Amino acid sequence: MLTAGPSRTFPRASDWPIWLVHAPRRGQQLLRQLAGRRPLFVCTIAHTETAEIDGLSAAGATPELRRLTAAADAEALCYGRPLCMAGVPSNPLGAPGPVVITLAALRLANVPIEIVDGGTRVKPRSPSRVLSDRWGQSILTGRAVPHAAELFDAGRELGADLAGRAEYLILAESVPAGTTTALSVLCGLGIDALDKTSSSMPDNAHALKNAVVAEALATARESGALHCDAPWNTVNPLRIVAAVGDPMQPIVAGLVLGALPTVPVLLAGGSQMVAVLALASALARRAGGEVNADRLGIATTSWVAHDPTADLADLAAQIGETPVLASALDFAQSRHAPLRRYEQFLVKEGVGAGGAAIAASLVGGITQDRLLTEIEAVYDEIKGE
Repeated sequence: MLTAGPSRTFPRASDWPIWLVHAPRRGQQLLRQLAGRRPLFVCTIAHTETAEIDGLSAAGATPELRRLTAAADAEALCYGRPLCMAGVPSNPLGAPGPVVITLAALRLANVPIEIVDGGTRVKPRSPSRVLSDRWGQSILTGRAVPHAAELFDAGRELGADLAGRAEYLILAESVPAGTTTALSVLCGLGIDALDKTSSSMPDNAHALKNAVVAEALATARESGALHCDAPWNTVNPLRIVAAVGDPMQPIVAGLVLGALPTVPVLLAGGSQMVAVLALASALARRAGGEVNADRLGIATTSWVAHDPTADLADLAAQIGETPVLASALDFAQSRHAPLRRYEQFLVKEGVGAGGAAIAASLVGGITQDRLLTEIEAVYDEIKGE
């Protein structure tokens, strides 16, 4: 058992360096389904002007750099380094962005990559499928993603298509301020999420995030975008996203529901993918069905699973029995001080880092030591060392 905080203990998968964070029996079964199979890594990038609110995001050292984050992550995945900026998007306190983990793991496991542009402010110079040229507005407007239904339909069609190209899909994201938009959608869907989502910052800024989300939901109700007298479970879930979400959420929910009838799916991320799971589950129920929890899982990092300022396991439990898995990768012994900052709960997750690390573990023969060595090599390459 690994312990982080007074009550944060999880069992470990029997054959892999992976923690079983929620629904452990189903998690173990899902890992056996995926072991030795060849996935496709699909990263949906998008921008939300919610990231312009000071103090919400550390996915980039300044607001100007956060506008580049999604494009830089996509370029790093495709070319080994960003083209639109020097280095990689980094936490203001020095920890490099998680794309270094993702890139190293996907290289080792020889996993192909697909970039989906759901609406970016700065377009990447990497190959991508552009589903929208409209980025998200601030959730404080109460009309953050007015085209959410179109994005969901496009995602569902694409998910069905991509499912024919791999034995399972890993669905990732790069959206600065995405944990705040995740919180607003979770609250809009009736999930008790306050003070439970993770953040790219060590102190998490719960008070600020809670206040921003409360104002956003109030604005949406006052404007009529959401009906204040309607029970949450009677509202079309896409209206909630349209009011207070971000463009990635309906796309990835569509990818899930489009792909699941054909192949298993790993939602690679933490709080943001819990919000996607809640959205996909609500949309499936609205259509008279359920998501297949035996073929679907959330895959994250140990830093999210053991985050002392959040509670991923509780959020997932409120939604259902979809398993949550966490890579046991740690940087305590890294030769790079900026990577060791992850052990202080800086950055934690993003760009599908946990899902990519788990996929590498499932290939066979890729140990945690080998993965750490490759991550350090990628970091050296990007830093020019």
